[in-house]
Amino acid sequence: MKVYKEESGNLPAVKITQDSGNVPTGFVEITDIEELNKLAGTSFDIDKQGWTDRLCFRSKLKEMIYTKMGVVDTDDVNDQSKWDLLSDKEKDLAAEYFLVSKESFQLEVENSARYWIIKASEYRDWTQEAREKRLSLCDAIVYSRILNISDAKLILTDLNQIAKDTLIDKDDLTKKLNQKIRVKRLGKMYIQGLEDEEHDGVVAIVDWVKSTPGTPFENNGFFNLPYPFKPGHTAQSVSDELLSVINGEF
Repeated sequence: MKVYKEESGNLPAVKITQDSGNVPTGFVEITDIEELNKLAGTSFDIDKQGWTDRLCFRSKLKEMIYTKMGVVDTDDVNDQSKWDLLSDKEKDLAAEYFLVSKESFQLEVENSARYWIIKASEYRDWTQEAREKRLSLCDAIVYSRILNISDAKLILTDLNQIAKDTLIDKDDLTKKLNQKIRVKRLGKMYIQGLEDEEHDGVVAIVDWVKSTPGTPFENNGFFNLPYPFKPGHTAQSVSDELLSVINGEF
C-alpha cells in the first residue's frame, strides 16, 4: 500500500493505492511516519480517495514503523535495540496503535498500567466499529453488483446470520480456535478480528469470499454462488472489491 497527499489545498486529500499503482497527478507520496499521522483524520470525498476507517491507517502505519525498526519476525517487535530506532513520537504512535506488545515499551511512553488498560478497551471498540462499517460496505457492494435484489438478499442473509447470534463467549472462542467454525458465525467473527484460516487458524470470512482451496468454502463459497451479476461484473471482480474493503486496502 502506498499513500499520497495532495500537493495543494488547506485540507489535503489522501489517496491510497496498491504498490503497483502509478503516482496520482498532483499528489506526492508520504514516506515519513509523523507526516502520515498528521493525515490520520483526513476525510475523503467522492472524487478523491482517503481514509475510510482507522484500521486502514493503522495498516500503513504498521508497515512504516516495522520497516524503520527492521522487523522481520514476531520477536523483533519486542527487541529493545529495534525499539530504540524510533523517535519519541514514533514510539508514541507504535504504542497507541498497539504495534508493540511489550509492556515495558508501553510504560516508557506512558507510565501507567491503568492508562493502557483504558487504551486497549478504546482500541478494541474502534476496531470492531471499523469492521462493522466494512461489513455494511460489503452489503452495499453486493446489492449493487448482483443482478436481482432478491438474490442479493439471500447472499447477505447467509453472510450476516451471525448478527442475530449472541456474542462469542470464552469457551465458544476456545472451541473455535481448535476446530473448523460454523458458516453462520462469519460476520461476528470478523468483527471480533478473525479473518481467515491462514492467519487466524480458523475458516473465516475471507475464505468464504475467496472460496479458499482446502477449506469448506472451496466448492461452497462466493465463487460458487448461482446468482447472476450485473453486466460488467463477475464473481472475480466482485470478490476483489469485497476483499479490498475487508482488508482496508482502499
